[in-house]
Amino acid sequence: MFAYLKQIKLFKNSVDKLIHRSISKIGNIKRYGILGLILFVANPLPGTGVWSGSLAAALLGMRFKWAFPAILVGNMIAAILIMSLSHGATKVFF
Repeated sequence: MFAYLKQIKLFKNSVDKLIHRSISKIGNIKRYGILGLILFVANPLPGTGVWSGSLAAALLGMRFKWAFPAILVGNMIAAILIMSLSHGATKVFF
């Protein structure tokens, strides 16, 4: 899909910037594979969510059957972390 968007003059610069910025941030995902993708998506900071994890998986050429469950688990971990912080950890577990 990125190859198709790069052919369109309107999107070429945006796609190049997006790919360059993403590749610079996915070193640990490449090193640790599926576990790295889970931890990247589970990190509740700006720029490390499902969309960024999907982009990283696509740029690394991960198969869908491995990337989708990893992103799902990472998103569930991030949701639990945010819920714990917003409601107080003691209210969630006790």
